[in-house]
Amino acid sequence: MSWQSETGNPENTDAVHQRYMDIINALPDIVYWVDVDCNLTGCNNNFVTLLGMQVLRDFKGTPYQQMKKFAHWPDARIETFKLDDMKVIFSGEIRSNVEEQPIIDEHGKTLYFKSNRVPMYDENKNIIGLIVILTDISLVKQLEKRVAPLLKEEKKSNDLFQDGHLPNILMIEDNLVAQNVEKALLNGLNCHVDIADSGDQALKLFGPGKYDLVLMDIGLEDTSGYVVAKQLRNMEKDTQHHVPIIALTGYEADVIKYDCDEYFMEGAITKPLTSQQAEQIIKHFIYHQDVSVQGLKSIQINAG
Repeated sequence: MSWQSETGNPENTDAVHQRYMDIINALPDIVYWVDVDCNLTGCNNNFVTLLGMQVLRDFKGTPYQQMKKFAHWPDARIETFKLDDMKVIFSGEIRSNVEEQPIIDEHGKTLYFKSNRVPMYDENKNIIGLIVILTDISLVKQLEKRVAPLLKEEKKSNDLFQDGHLPNILMIEDNLVAQNVEKALLNGLNCHVDIADSGDQALKLFGPGKYDLVLMDIGLEDTSGYVVAKQLRNMEKDTQHHVPIIALTGYEADVIKYDCDEYFMEGAITKPLTSQQAEQIIKHFIYHQDVSVQGLKSIQINAG
């Protein structure tokens, strides 16, 4: 039997009404509707739940009275709801996907909604009321707040790239395999890499302010990484520059971290350098993000 045939029979009016209510109650949104005087003429179960009730005990009056009486919303926010509803009733203009100002309920919980307001018409195209649909976006807002700091840090890094700033790194390493692996890691992180395979070449390439980071192999064939680090610091003397120097060692990093401090290096990492460590080093020492570096050992930095 079609709904049209059911509506032709007055005895089936209640059944058809119930079907419509079943559909409206199945919606995930909060729905209420009012007449032209803003009196509440109906709502779904989600509106009842919003008010903190099991069943709506009083349909008399306006939805705003219900909001005040049962939900205890602030008067200013209730008044805004009422004015926004009245504007649509008087203008006949649909207002869709409007993000409402937050509402703080009696328990201190902040509620966020997006609203849709749609006028209702009779057969003569006269406005007879208004349907209001509220979509609860509180969870989305909570997630946005949690993600915002991460997005801010990501934007900081992206801004540096957009400004044309790509990290310049000096890798002091005499092992060809290590050179290729570490350079590939750093190139994959949008870094420009110069390689020095000896202490002498490192001193020729280096200049105060030229590099954002130095990766220092401790066990160089022609000299010690400690000696080179000291020479680089001497070159920076009486300048405003202090490049972060990270020692790379085949020994346990904990063993040499005190030597690193003595030679003014920021810390030591046991080889091989991983892609995760390379990314963390860049974020921490170049972009100054609050990121710990896995495996970095230093008496100045508490890193895992």
